[in-house]
Amino acid sequence: MLEITQKEKCTGCCACMNVCPNECLSMECDHEGFWYPKINPAICCECGLCVKACPLIDGNRIPLPKSEAPEALVVWNKDDAVRIDSTSGGVFSALAQSMWDVGGYVGGAIFEEDHSVHHIVTPDRRDIEALRSSKYLQSYIGDIFKEIKALLKAGNQVLFCGTPCQVAGLYHVLGGNHEGLVTCDFICRGVNSPKAFLMYMNMLEQKFGAKATRIKFKDKTYGWHRFSTRVEFANGQHYIKDRYNDTFMQGYLKYNCFVRPACYSCQFKGIPRQGDITLADFWGLDRIRPDLDNDRGTSAVLLNSQKGHDFFHRVGDVLFSEPSAVADIASGNLCLHLSLDRNQARAHVFEDIDKMSFLQLSRKHFPVFGVKIMMKRIIERVKGTARHVLRGGFHRMGLSPSAWLQFLHFNILRKHTHANLFRSQMLLPTPCCRLDVDSTAEIVFKDTLVLGWKQFRGSKVETRLFAGRNSKIIINGRMNLYCGADVRVHQGAVLTLNGGFCNDGVEITCAKRVTIGKDCAIARGVIIRDFDAHQILNAGHEIAKDICIGDHVWIGTRAIILKGVTIGDGAVVAAGALVTKDVPGKCLVGGVPAKIIRESVEWS
Repeated sequence: MLEITQKEKCTGCCACMNVCPNECLSMECDHEGFWYPKINPAICCECGLCVKACPLIDGNRIPLPKSEAPEALVVWNKDDAVRIDSTSGGVFSALAQSMWDVGGYVGGAIFEEDHSVHHIVTPDRRDIEALRSSKYLQSYIGDIFKEIKALLKAGNQVLFCGTPCQVAGLYHVLGGNHEGLVTCDFICRGVNSPKAFLMYMNMLEQKFGAKATRIKFKDKTYGWHRFSTRVEFANGQHYIKDRYNDTFMQGYLKYNCFVRPACYSCQFKGIPRQGDITLADFWGLDRIRPDLDNDRGTSAVLLNSQKGHDFFHRVGDVLFSEPSAVADIASGNLCLHLSLDRNQARAHVFEDIDKMSFLQLSRKHFPVFGVKIMMKRIIERVKGTARHVLRGGFHRMGLSPSAWLQFLHFNILRKHTHANLFRSQMLLPTPCCRLDVDSTAEIVFKDTLVLGWKQFRGSKVETRLFAGRNSKIIINGRMNLYCGADVRVHQGAVLTLNGGFCNDGVEITCAKRVTIGKDCAIARGVIIRDFDAHQILNAGHEIAKDICIGDHVWIGTRAIILKGVTIGDGAVVAAGALVTKDVPGKCLVGGVPAKIIRESVEWS
C-alpha cells in the first residue's frame, strides 16, 4: 500500500491513481493546494500496483531509449501569429498540428472555467489555443493516463506534453515505451500552488469587477524578454503587467514562494530526459546569437530519441530551425540540471495563506516594489545601458562631437523618434553622417541602426539619410548601413528595415513603400528605387510602386531593383542585374533585364 510520509517524495503525477484496479485511491489537496494520494483501506486489495507505478520510488525507474547526447536546436514557428501567441517559439503548436494531420490525439494542459488547470487528450484542432502556452501552476492529470493507454491499445497515435515527472508517470502507467506514443517534456522550473493562483485570480476579479475570461501567461505585448501576464475580463477590461511588476510572477520567479515541495529536489533533472522531445525558451540567445533574437520568442529544442527526431522532422517547413549546442541551452536554462533553492519565506507564506488575502501575502512576503528594490533596479539598468551605449558609441562614433550630438538629438530629444536605450533600440550615427530629417517624420526603433559604418580607418566618405514630411522609418532588426549609403525617404513614404546590412555606397530611394526583410545582405553600389522621379504623361503610368524584399535575400554588387518588385525569401540577385519583375523565393536571377538562372538556391 502506498503511503506518503514525506511530501518531497511525491510529485502529484497521479500515476498511482491511474493504475489502481479497484479505484480505491484518490487525490486530495493539502492546505497548500497540492494534491497527494489517499487510499481507502476498506476497498484496497493491497495489490501493490500503486507502489510499482510511482516513478520516485527507488528501483522503479523504467529504462527508456533516450540519448545521453541529444540533438540541440534553435527553433521558431514561421507563422508569426502562432509564434506571438505562444510561450516561446510556437513549436508545440506545430507538433500538435502534425499529430492531428495523421488522425492522432494530443494531450496537454488547459485552463478550466474556474481557473484551475487540467490535462486533456483531444483529437480536435480547435483546442490548440487552449493547449498552447505555459500555465505556470500544477495541472491535474486525473484519469488521462488511463485514457491514453486505451487510445494506444486501440491503435491510435498520441502526442503527450507535460512536466518531466508527468511524462515519467505516464510511462510507468503504460509499463514502458509505446510505439504510438510521442512525449514532450519541458525544462521545468517547478509547479506552483493552484490554491495560491486562485487567490491571485480572485484578487484580480475583485479589482476589475468581473469574471476573468482569458488568462495568458507570457503575453508578448511588451516583448518576449519582459513576458507579461495578461488577463481579460467579461466587462471588456484587461490586466497586463510584466514579470517584474506582476505579484504572482514575482512570488514565483524571484521569491520561489509557491512551488511544490518535490520541486526543490527534483528527481527528473539533467540528461537523458524523460520526453522524446524537450521544449524550452532559448534564454541567452541574444548573447549567443543576437542575429536570431527579435524578441518575438524563440524555442530551444532537444531531440532525445530517434522517435523524437523523426517526429520533429516530420513537421516540415512550418518551423525554422538551426543546430545549436546543449551547453548553450543550459547556460540560459539552469533548471535543465538544477532544482530551485528553497526560500525560507516559503513556509511563512503557507502559514499565512488561510489568514490573509493574496494582496496582503504579497505585501508581507514577496513585495513587488519597495524603495530599495526599485532604486537598485533603476541603478542597475542605467549602469548597464550606459556601459552598452558608451562601449558601442565609442566604437562607432569615436570622439566626434557632431556624431554624439546627433545621437542625443535623435534618441532622446527628438519628439517623433521612438527609441529605447535600455533595450538597444536606437540610432548609432558615425562621424561622417549627414541627417536631414523633417520634424514630422516618424522614426521607430525596435532594434539598433548603425549608420555610416566604415571599413577603412580614417575614411571621410559621407553617409546621408533624408526623411521628408510625414514619412516613416521603421527598424525592426539590427541594421548596418555602411559608409557612402544614400537613403532618401520622401514625403509620406514608409521604409522598413528588418535586419541585415547594406554595404558601401548603397542607394535607397523610397517615395511610397520599401520593405527589406531580415538577414539580408546587400552588396556595394546596389540601387533600390520605388520611384521614377519624373512623370511619364501617358495614361496609366504610376510614378511609384511598392518594393518588398523578403528575408535572407542576397543582392549582388551594383544590382538595381526597380519599382513594383517583390523578391521572395532566400533569393539571390546576381551582380549587375536589373530587376524589373518579381523574383520567386530561393531563385538566382541575373542579366538585364534579370531572368531566372537557377532554382532551389541555398546561400549563407
